[in-house]
Amino acid sequence: MKKKALISVSDKTGVVDFAKKLAALDFEILSTGGTAEILENAGIKAGRISDITGFPEIMNGRVKTLHPKIHGAILADRDNKNHLEEAEKLGIEMIDLVCVNLYPFEQTIAKENVSLDEAIENIDIGGPTMVRSAAKNFRHIAIVTNKNDYEPIIKEYEEKGELSLETKQRLAFKAFAHTSAYDAAVTDYFYSVSGDSINPEFRAVASLKEELRYGENPHQKAGFYQKGKNELWKQLHGKPLSYNNFQDMDAALNIISKFTELPSVAIIKHTNPCGISQAENLTEAYQKAFATDTLSPFGGIVIVNRPLDMTTALEINKIFTEIILAPDFEDGVFERLAKKKNRRLIKFNPEKLIKGENDKQAVSCLGGFLVQDRDSKRDDERNWKVVTERKPTEEEMQALKFGWKAVAVLKSNAVAFSDKNSTLGLGIGQTSRIDSAEIAVSKAEKFGISLKGAICASDAFFPFRDSIDKIAEIGIVAVIQPGGSKGDQEVIEACNEYGIAMIFTGMRHFRH
Repeated sequence: MKKKALISVSDKTGVVDFAKKLAALDFEILSTGGTAEILENAGIKAGRISDITGFPEIMNGRVKTLHPKIHGAILADRDNKNHLEEAEKLGIEMIDLVCVNLYPFEQTIAKENVSLDEAIENIDIGGPTMVRSAAKNFRHIAIVTNKNDYEPIIKEYEEKGELSLETKQRLAFKAFAHTSAYDAAVTDYFYSVSGDSINPEFRAVASLKEELRYGENPHQKAGFYQKGKNELWKQLHGKPLSYNNFQDMDAALNIISKFTELPSVAIIKHTNPCGISQAENLTEAYQKAFATDTLSPFGGIVIVNRPLDMTTALEINKIFTEIILAPDFEDGVFERLAKKKNRRLIKFNPEKLIKGENDKQAVSCLGGFLVQDRDSKRDDERNWKVVTERKPTEEEMQALKFGWKAVAVLKSNAVAFSDKNSTLGLGIGQTSRIDSAEIAVSKAEKFGISLKGAICASDAFFPFRDSIDKIAEIGIVAVIQPGGSKGDQEVIEACNEYGIAMIFTGMRHFRH
């Protein structure tokens, strides 16, 4: 008796060739609806499911395969005598391969202004049921949910006449992962339209995109997993990315997303910026970002927010830079930079940078997960309040705006000194704010940068006046911070003593 393959797919890429090769291997093809039409138009004989069930497709295709003659043919245990006798009595003929992928629910809800009714119509019912049935019975049936498996499956049938148990078990794993991700997408969608403040369910469903050489350290195993299609970045050159590379790239893209108005550059090391600058051109921006800390950038990452030009590329090329990210590369630039085979060159899409406050971040914690909104909500400057006797000048205000964006991307406790276009000294990741301020001062001094006339930005409030006393010594003229400390008045009085202008933003930017 011929083997039977049931094919019913939403994504029809490659399915005609797959069905032709199955037919050539003496499979009888069964199908439904649109898939059957495509196969028949390609000259492939395809039996209709409705002919087997004796029941038509009904309710605009909502009910097609939900029938005992289909699921009995899929679920029957071929080693169970009772199952086989019952199947014969009921006229159920076994199905040996099921090829199904599901309605395009995620693509549907990604559309702008999609309606709830449209989303509901793209929730697959019969498909997941067949997939799970076939996956459960993997010892006797092959379940195919991924078009990338078509060729390997055909090759194994051609070479061995049958799929190994190992292959069928691997396909079953993929099938359950497929339905799990699908259900998670439906669940998340219904939460998104519910109006609830926080999702009562968290499912981190993602597929392994790349097995990494190792994790943060060589003794740790690691992989890069991703949900859906990657439209944000693409590696154009260089050896495979490491775990630490991925971390640094994520930090770089987050940083550059804050700076859009002028050509901007950030240099990153261990997820923190060595320097950030904006200017009339990328070359000047790079030079000023580099000047913030001329020691740390070696072996780091450079990201730019405009197509990378040759002049800037040659500046970057003066030291070893492990990764360069750009929205594009001007003529000849890619070829020049690619001469260093170990350097990774990454092209990213600025339109896909994560900016929405509804995007989520998750970290493993205490056997569970902490999930929060991304810190991407833009500050409403109308809520900023000048709390000192002296108001900032217009130039100081521009510097305060720049410094506030810069300090928000540093690890806490963080203090940043800047002018209106560039960081001048950064104090990052200290357990006390005064330590961060002192480090920022010492780094500026180390690299010959004068802080006279600069501003100071702090990611959280100054609890005491000690930091103000410190920064007044080196000529800081204005401060921006969230405010909200019991010691606010003490800090305000210190600023007034030194003639320093200070703004409270009312928004904190801790980052851990």
